[in-house]
Amino acid sequence: MKLLFAENLAVLLCAAGGLIYGGGRYLRRKQPLYASMIVLGVGCVMLGRMYQCVRLLTGYGITENFQVGILGIAGAFLFFFSSNFAQIDSLVDDGGPEFARYRYIALLGPILIAALYVAVALSPVQPVGKLVRAVVSVPIGASCYYHVKHMIVPDVDYGVVRCLRRFNGLTLIFGILCMLEMLALAWSLELPLLVVSVLLCAVCGAMIPVMDRGVQTWRT
Repeated sequence: MKLLFAENLAVLLCAAGGLIYGGGRYLRRKQPLYASMIVLGVGCVMLGRMYQCVRLLTGYGITENFQVGILGIAGAFLFFFSSNFAQIDSLVDDGGPEFARYRYIALLGPILIAALYVAVALSPVQPVGKLVRAVVSVPIGASCYYHVKHMIVPDVDYGVVRCLRRFNGLTLIFGILCMLEMLALAWSLELPLLVVSVLLCAVCGAMIPVMDRGVQTWRT
């Protein structure tokens, strides 16, 4: 219980720092919608962890079949998916056959997420809990498709994709870590959970600054 609370509190603080930093820069008028959606995604992470911290403080658990805090991760990756799908992907892929190989390679992202979910599905978690985690895995996998794709697809004018490659790589790692956290919780693996928690904090804290550098580069 103490480890779970410390983990969630640490990720909460890192996400809150990103939200404060990114919110001051992008959650206002005449700012790129892409950046605003990323900031809101990190805000979802913060809210989910905040809920889980409150549950743990009040004597409840967070490994049950369902609790609202897990939706924070789903909401975050829905924002990440939407920002790439609506704002960026149409600039770099017109759907033509010359881009087909990049679309195929990008499938490695959701395939990896699906493989990690299989390990969760084999755990002692109750069927309802497995179903909830499957639902959460869907936006993670969908978002990781674009993160992989935008790391490898050729750039366009003004370097929009090139400027965001580091951010997409970081967010891909974040998605994998979220699945590994889910896996560690499902199998009650304390040491792997501790390692994943440290990495989650580092990645979550770096996401907004890395995204900000990329956005500022394409705007100059």
